[in-house]
Amino acid sequence: MTKKEKILSSFIVNIIEDEKPSSLHMLSEKDLSQLLKRIEKTKIKSLNISPQIDKKSDENFDLYIILDDIKFSEADIGTVKNLLSQKVVVFTDLKNDKNTDEIMLKLGFNKELRDETNKLKCFSYNLKTYNNKRTWNNPTGWANPENFDKFRW
Repeated sequence: MTKKEKILSSFIVNIIEDEKPSSLHMLSEKDLSQLLKRIEKTKIKSLNISPQIDKKSDENFDLYIILDDIKFSEADIGTVKNLLSQKVVVFTDLKNDKNTDEIMLKLGFNKELRDETNKLKCFSYNLKTYNNKRTWNNPTGWANPENFDKFRW
């Protein structure tokens, strides 16, 4: 195992342990046998691995991981986050670095890791933490008819 693969493996296992998903889908064309040995020790009930995004799937996963060997478009990532999973982790290499950053940030992803030595970058998206409820963003106190005469702007 190379240093990059060890970092990737450790990072993925840490994410799995933190998020505690029961179903996981991984997108990769690599041999993931070493990683699977570590994943077996977690409490995942369902694990799918495929080389490409199944846009016709109606299955929803607790966690969706795309590894750096997969080439994807903005539409592919949108499909994954909108239809296939609410928690998405995407690993990329540093090629087209600025373009990738723009796409991922536009789609609401956060940058989690940037390792220039091993040419690895990670983005994550979690719908539950993406748009937290704010106290001011509700009808109580400002959109009620009984308050129309009290407050004028």
